[in-house]
Amino acid sequence: MTRMEQVVRIGLPACTNDTTWAAEHIEIKDSIATIDRTSWNQLCKPHQFCSHEYMAALEASGLECQYLYALAISNGELVGAAVATLWRIHLPYGMSLRVTTLGTPVNTGLPLMLAVTANSISLRYGLVTALERASIKRGVRLFVGRDFPTSDYLHKQALDKLYSCAHLELPWTDFEQYLEQHPKRKSIRRDMRSLEKAGYRLEIREGQALSIDEAQRLHALWLQLYRKHHSPDQIMVTEDFFLQMSQLDHAVWLLLRKEGRIDAFDLCFVLGDHLESTYCGVDLEATSRLSIHRAMGYQIVRHAIGKGLRSINFGISNEQGKVEMGCRLQACYAWMQANPKWLGRLLRMLLHRFVLKHDQDKLALENLTVEDPR
Repeated sequence: MTRMEQVVRIGLPACTNDTTWAAEHIEIKDSIATIDRTSWNQLCKPHQFCSHEYMAALEASGLECQYLYALAISNGELVGAAVATLWRIHLPYGMSLRVTTLGTPVNTGLPLMLAVTANSISLRYGLVTALERASIKRGVRLFVGRDFPTSDYLHKQALDKLYSCAHLELPWTDFEQYLEQHPKRKSIRRDMRSLEKAGYRLEIREGQALSIDEAQRLHALWLQLYRKHHSPDQIMVTEDFFLQMSQLDHAVWLLLRKEGRIDAFDLCFVLGDHLESTYCGVDLEATSRLSIHRAMGYQIVRHAIGKGLRSINFGISNEQGKVEMGCRLQACYAWMQANPKWLGRLLRMLLHRFVLKHDQDKLALENLTVEDPR
């Protein structure tokens, strides 16, 4: 065993309905480079973001965080895996909180991968608790296992509703069919035409690397939104993040250009028959008179329908605007553990006061700006 990995042997809880499987051990590693690519990708479902290639690109992006990978091994085979991230949330008054979150700070979705024949109840609990124990050993104050799809996902553990994720199903054969059934189709068409009248054209780029100049511009546009909203639970991304993401074959870039200059963008990923909208950026001054977020959102819908995809994950926040698009909201649940445990009440209060409440305030602001073309 090297310094770069640690083997954690845990006793998995007994399962009442399936006792045919038991993990020999769970290994904790801190880099995807130490994990066999084929074995990992065999567990990763088509709709999950955390493929081996994606995690390698994310690690190379230079974000201020560290990664933990829990691997469940049975009879020499990888039968389960999970991803978590150690990073720091900055709070008001100069406070900060070192946390581990299941998944990554730049994605939503559950990064728990289980073999079909595995005992899912005990295995998923074992993977999550192994990551929590590994976090405690690294001095983390709060562990947040998040994006669980149901309130009983971890069996007897009490889970809190954390937020809702917006999903748009795409039963339509083309974008015009989608618009025809939409009650606000006239205003949607008007918003999309307003971009053309302002001299903008949309470039859609798939599986094609950005230039350094383009990555710098996209980072600058992303920073404008980052500084506007000051979300304490949003990690600072880098220019290298955009460069690394553009190396991935399944990355889709919607670039809004005027006279060759990019003034807005959306970064999406094709995950099987599903599109995930991940990041965006905008020149707030240049586009101040346009309903830019609204129009770009519908451009994402147009692209996904044109590609024959079946659904879009629009992520969290701005729930009202996404419901108007036709999205359904899916609740995501969380399991929070403090280190030491007596800190739990205080840390939970801080999280709800400065992070989750902040997201609700930001949501209200976005609901105003989405509908205000000015």
